[in-house]
Amino acid sequence: MAANATPLTMDLSTLALIDEEESRQFVLVVDGHRARMEYDRSGDRIFLTNLQVPPALDEALLSAALTEKSLVWADENRMKVVPYCPYVKSYLRKHTAWQRLLVKGVEI
Repeated sequence: MAANATPLTMDLSTLALIDEEESRQFVLVVDGHRARMEYDRSGDRIFLTNLQVPPALDEALLSAALTEKSLVWADENRMKVVPYCPYVKSYLRKHTAWQRLLVKGVEI
């Protein structure tokens, strides 16, 4: 957590994932701040490209929550995942159950 970040006291599982299709990003809003996962879509594939969490928030917790919610969205929408974001790759290495969503042949 950044030195000036405020600790999160809310249950992150209750946060709604916002899909801002026009700007190609998933967003979680916490205390007025926006954490975002940028993506591109093509057919049945979603390319998770970049994750940004404002320094005012707990980066580790929000990064994990936003990644998890993005993967749940991909699963519910029958999308295959191509992770370009280094954090998402790391998350998938640690949470192997989600690797079933990877496009065949993609290495993490």
